[in-house]
Amino acid sequence: MANLPADQLATLVQIANMYYKDNLSQQEIANQLGVSRSLIATYLQRARDQQIVRIEIADPRDDSAHLALELSRRFHIEKAALVPHGHKSDELTRRAVAAEAAKFISTRMKDGDVLGIGWGRTTSRMVDLLAPTRSLSVDVAPLLGESGHESTYSQMNHLILRTAQRFGGQPHFLLAPMVVGSPELRELLWQDEVVRGVATQWDRMTIACFGIGVLPPTAGMIAYIGDAYTPMLMSKGAVGDVCVHPFNQRGDILETPLTDCMIGVGVKQLKRTPCRVAVASGVSKAKAVIGALRTGLITHLFVDTALAEAVIAGGDADDLG
Repeated sequence: MANLPADQLATLVQIANMYYKDNLSQQEIANQLGVSRSLIATYLQRARDQQIVRIEIADPRDDSAHLALELSRRFHIEKAALVPHGHKSDELTRRAVAAEAAKFISTRMKDGDVLGIGWGRTTSRMVDLLAPTRSLSVDVAPLLGESGHESTYSQMNHLILRTAQRFGGQPHFLLAPMVVGSPELRELLWQDEVVRGVATQWDRMTIACFGIGVLPPTAGMIAYIGDAYTPMLMSKGAVGDVCVHPFNQRGDILETPLTDCMIGVGVKQLKRTPCRVAVASGVSKAKAVIGALRTGLITHLFVDTALAEAVIAGGDADDLG
């Protein structure tokens, strides 16, 4: 912005008011001031160049800012970030959510941070879209053990390696299954030096990023917990899970026989993490997202607008009936 004399600035402000506030045409302004219409057009352009006039375009189809504020208010989270649901493809919507979360985490991370990653379709795509501006001295750890599924996005240690490579940080691998056969075996694994090393990272975590599981899984989704456990969890009222911690519609974390057989981050460790990023897309996840928000495990939510609308319509944090 150039420093113009006060009289020239006053002229620009006067003409801008006449055009934008009084709704006079350029020709009407020119007639009143006794100058040419082309000179008025030049003055209006100068008013924009000097930021006296700032143009803001409000797309009536995009109410994401309002929805984001409403989600934050109702569910008492720090931030809700929404992407438009204008895609015909669920995959494109998922990628858009992942891109927004990747941008947030890429800029949020700093030297000394510990990033925990959970699996899922959206988190996997987010990892591929991470674009930090420089290498960081950070630690990257899995939030749970390996799955028996072959899908790329359910291979936990593969996700950790890819994430660490993006940041130039240190990966920590959890060489154990997510669910073991008995509480006794779980206790033995907890004594393993490698498992204890990852658990130490959970105590130091500054940022965690995870998806929100749905019970029962919808078409195209994997039952990470395992198909054998799904009927038991649903009989207890489970509508979803975060890092294999099932919860009901009220947001209560459910204690089940699965709890004592799981290798993964604890609820208390998650809640001690300052920044807890959840990613989800698709209206089929609405009920699970509502329950997840009520658990208190989420501080930052990244979703699409259609899912946000369904969440707001389906539940209010102050009315759990």
